Amino acid sequence: MQSAPKSRPGTFTVIEAAPDRLDESPALMRRRWSDEAKTRILEEAMMPGANVSAVARAHRVSPQQLFAWRRKAVRSGAIAILPAKPEVQTQGFAPVEMSHENGACAGGLEIVIGDATIRVGSDVAPALLAEAIRAVRSA
Repeated sequence: MQSAPKSRPGTFTVIEAAPDRLDESPALMRRRWSDEAKTRILEEAMMPGANVSAVARAHRVSPQQLFAWRRKAVRSGAIAILPAKPEVQTQGFAPVEMSHENGACAGGLEIVIGDATIRVGSDVAPALLAEAIRAVRSA
């Protein structure tokens, strides 16, 4: 759909405005946090396993503000973020026993972990099997 052609040239009206607060808008006071309060909240947020957003909500601070405080403290050298220690997992071999039914190899797999047994067919997805093994190990 097209608009009809204009018969007269377009004119523009220039409106001059001065930036000013509206009389009806409330004045919002910014909270000022002392360095001690920031340090206390940051220490709580930096504890192992701490949820930064939950800590921020508990102290009525936005998570973005808390992350900004942390970024500023790290850049200034006030705190240092240590890399997480990698979990050391030792790899080992498990004994494998082959079972034969009527002289033929069975079409499935049986995995025994402790007192739990996982039986799967040959058509199971490797990702699903790995997830099942992790679930049994963590239980």
